[in-house]
Amino acid sequence: MGIERAACHVDLLLEDMEERGVDRALVMGLPEMITNEQLSELVKKHPDKITGFTGVRDPKSEDAIRELDHSVKALGLRGLKLHPDCHSFSPSDRAIVPLIRRAAELDVPTLIHSYPGGMRRGYFGTAAPDTIDDLKAQVPEATIIIGHMGYPRYLDLLTVAQIPGVFVETSWGLTSIAELHGLEFIARFIRMIGVDNVLFGSDWIGKQVGMEQEKQLELINKLDLTREERDKILGENISKILKI
Repeated sequence: MGIERAACHVDLLLEDMEERGVDRALVMGLPEMITNEQLSELVKKHPDKITGFTGVRDPKSEDAIRELDHSVKALGLRGLKLHPDCHSFSPSDRAIVPLIRRAAELDVPTLIHSYPGGMRRGYFGTAAPDTIDDLKAQVPEATIIIGHMGYPRYLDLLTVAQIPGVFVETSWGLTSIAELHGLEFIARFIRMIGVDNVLFGSDWIGKQVGMEQEKQLELINKLDLTREERDKILGENISKILKI
């Protein structure tokens, strides 16, 4: 995806954010779609609205560490996004440990996709949330965010999300769990995971994809949670992680 197309999507994202009262968005980079340099330029144009997470082409390579270093130190990106389905690895793979360790040294979080689909639709084994347990054993100082609440293996979060430095974001997962179990279950489940460990996410990829941002916000506002709990999920938790 060229910078012109990326800018177009960002304009639509900013429109939706303003309409729904969303203050800041995390934009994740995938090298196959947008370079880290292009993402950095978009962040610089909207520094108060967009925070960027770098993408790497091969998480198991030494090049990935150099990409991450450059993205954080020179480009101002604030985290790392990894997609096991796209890049043919598992979080339990020892080959990615040097990259995760470097992210921890740079004091940036790593968000790992954990949901069926991606480049190999239906394949979920490498992205299952229980693999984070092994990764954290190798790099206990790392900050790891599990994407999509690990759906459909979300019950693994009852153990994995209790590990210090592990967080879960809600995109697609929260609405999918609610469809299965209802709002009362979701509120109990969030408290069992730990409200401090849950981060709002909408996986926004355009107005045409089911208005998922709006669905997430409506669902969270309907839950039997206190104002303090909602505020943590909707921004305070991720602000602490990113120190913004």
